Amino acid sequence: MPTTIYEVIREMIEKGPMPIKDLSAKIGKPYPTLMRELNEEDQGAKLGVELLLPLMRACGSVLPLRYLASRMEHRVVSMQPITPDKSSHLEEMLTTYPALAEYHQAIMEERPLEKVAELRENVIRQVQEDFVAYARKKMGS
Repeated sequence: MPTTIYEVIREMIEKGPMPIKDLSAKIGKPYPTLMRELNEEDQGAKLGVELLLPLMRACGSVLPLRYLASRMEHRVVSMQPITPDKSSHLEEMLTTYPALAEYHQAIMEERPLEKVAELRENVIRQVQEDFVAYARKKMGS
């Protein structure tokens, strides 16, 4: 389990969609410089906070944001509109059960807090999609 923001950022990059050399080019940071900045033992180079957002965007991850929020006893909530992705509210509800089971399984396996928080947010989003689909059905009938 990552215990520092550097570890969280490194995990995000390692699990990201592209090799770190490609990532460094995408964010406009020379590869050797980025590697130094990601090394918390290197006192001569530190990752600047202004680089965090481009890194998260390039990796398609809010893991560092979740980590920071959880340390302040907060959670990250998506501001994307809730749009059901199934054709009916019944189909929509069927996708909620596997999400809830995965969340509970992660807790039972004592997976990292940040991963469990991500799964929790997925369950919440699924429940919101259920409600929107149901509300649309009720308002349309």
